[in-house]
Amino acid sequence: MSDIKKIILYKRTLYLSIIFFVLLVFNIIFLASLIRYYYIEGIFKISFDTVNNIVTIISAIIILGFISTRLPQLRNMGDSSLYEIAYLIIIGLFSILISYFNKSTNSDAFISPFMDMFEVLSVILILILISSKTKFFKNMMFHKARRKDKVVCLIIFTVLAIIASSYILFINDSYVNVRSMVVMTAGLFGGPVLGIPVGIISGVYRLFLGGSTAVPCSFATIICGFLGSAIYVLNGKKFLKHFWAVILMFLYIGFEMLLIVWMSPQNISIPYVQDIYPLMLFGNVLGMILFIMIVREEKKPDIDYEELRMRELQNTLDEYQDKVEQLEEDVEFLKKKIE
Repeated sequence: MSDIKKIILYKRTLYLSIIFFVLLVFNIIFLASLIRYYYIEGIFKISFDTVNNIVTIISAIIILGFISTRLPQLRNMGDSSLYEIAYLIIIGLFSILISYFNKSTNSDAFISPFMDMFEVLSVILILILISSKTKFFKNMMFHKARRKDKVVCLIIFTVLAIIASSYILFINDSYVNVRSMVVMTAGLFGGPVLGIPVGIISGVYRLFLGGSTAVPCSFATIICGFLGSAIYVLNGKKFLKHFWAVILMFLYIGFEMLLIVWMSPQNISIPYVQDIYPLMLFGNVLGMILFIMIVREEKKPDIDYEELRMRELQNTLDEYQDKVEQLEEDVEFLKKKIE
């Protein structure tokens, strides 16, 4: 590697480190204020039933997660559509499980919102999964996108961001959604071509929805688009490494909450974010993890089973051809010997 490339790589790494450090500082400030509020209000109270419900739902997640790890084996059956359908079934089963668990148990207010949040996330993830099968999405993924591909992907992510803004969860008159996850993935996935316009459009849309936190939420959405795009460029126009993408989403939600605290009236900011922060963290971080899984799976080379079968037949034909040639040589040898 030349000295110039080393310097460029060093600068990019330095800028990325600064971004993560600044986000970390903002998160520390936010969490310190939130913990202080919790301590003053005496909110640190979790019942035994809540713990029991958490253990139950985690066990269900582990079981379905174990099943999902076996899904790639369906690819060996020669029909990738089975694999894709199975993923949709897993998401659907988990949503049904959440609905059943929520209705059949006396779960308190602590766990129920998380179940509802996953239902909201499931809708967005299914749409993302369907979109990932399009040639436009794959061309963007493999850096083969033409103008048409970029325009279609821009429309896809913009629609997803608007749906995420509209398909929301209400908790104590507070709005909870996964808009930030959609905008951040747009920036990390497609760079400034996707991230910036998706962030601006969805941010303006959030502003028109109104509410006491419309301005900070809109501002945070626009920043999210610019930030994801900047990180894409600094990372060499590649999607951020999976671990750091999840950490980025985690830190950005804390930064977004701090913006709400700073830009909203003091009498509503802290009570507002203490209701939505755990849910926003859960939905957006989990959404980022699942988006990464979808993209990673799509990047795996597809097996062309027809071509594989043709190669096997060709190899078999070559073997028989060799045997025929050997028999012809033996026949010629015998003829000469008889003569």
